Amino acid sequence: MRHSSAHRTAPRRIASVAIAAGAVLGLVGTSTGAADAATPAHPSRADRPVIGGSEKPVGSYPFMAALLSKGRGNPHDRQFCGGSLLDSNVVMTAAHCVVDVQPKELETVVGRTVLSKKNQGQLRNVLDVVVHPRYARGQEAYDVAFLLLDKPVTGTAPVNLPTAGTDALIRPGAKATVIGWGNTDTEIPDYPDRLRAVDVPIVSHIECKASYPGYDKKVNVCAGVEGKDSCQGDSGGPLFRKLPGRRGVYQIGIVSYGDGCAAQGAPGVYTYTGSAKLWDTLGESAKGKKLKRLLGR
Repeated sequence: MRHSSAHRTAPRRIASVAIAAGAVLGLVGTSTGAADAATPAHPSRADRPVIGGSEKPVGSYPFMAALLSKGRGNPHDRQFCGGSLLDSNVVMTAAHCVVDVQPKELETVVGRTVLSKKNQGQLRNVLDVVVHPRYARGQEAYDVAFLLLDKPVTGTAPVNLPTAGTDALIRPGAKATVIGWGNTDTEIPDYPDRLRAVDVPIVSHIECKASYPGYDKKVNVCAGVEGKDSCQGDSGGPLFRKLPGRRGVYQIGIVSYGDGCAAQGAPGVYTYTGSAKLWDTLGESAKGKKLKRLLGR
């Protein structure tokens, strides 16, 4: 489901006929959909692709997940958002991707590089969707949700998360990587079938607040530069860093929203996964409290 939004700054999800209108990360995949009926205050990156990126070899990022609307069509046409494997039974994504979607309308595939290749990755049904309680109450900065899978993903290590409360990984100017199947062209929509990645610099909280009045430095982080950014279809996908001497990568953000794609002075906004406040307030709902215990957060 390729999702689009009418917001000034839109979420980066793609819409699908089966679920709702949206947009996908401009790294991979092509498809069209109706406009989303509910327009958030910010344009989501479901409408934004990975701009300025490159294609990745099969198996490059085994923790990467694609969210698909259920159906018989090509998975490339049914993909609407990204996500990441957080636990063998849990995929993390953006709340705006799934807030209006029933679990029975969803499926997710983990570890697939080329969307149309059904022999790649592990396909799972979704038993439940847990949206951050503050997002559910209208606080869009808390743009995170969790998919509880019908059975574990095996043989794949979940992505690492930063220690809650540390900002060491989001120093301005540091290089991070964002991946997805979102739109790759700012003029004519082009959703690739193969996963793409682009390196982007972390942007300071001061610069982000100047671009987006609704930006919350306690739960958000910005990244991007003119010509390099996430885009429609990339919503929910990971922003991460690889650290010297450490195994795996550390996911520092979830693609959320932005003003256009790869435009000057308009970096992408991400939900910051190292935010202590993000995880503390997850427990404000019964489902969130149970999930926190499961994840050890």
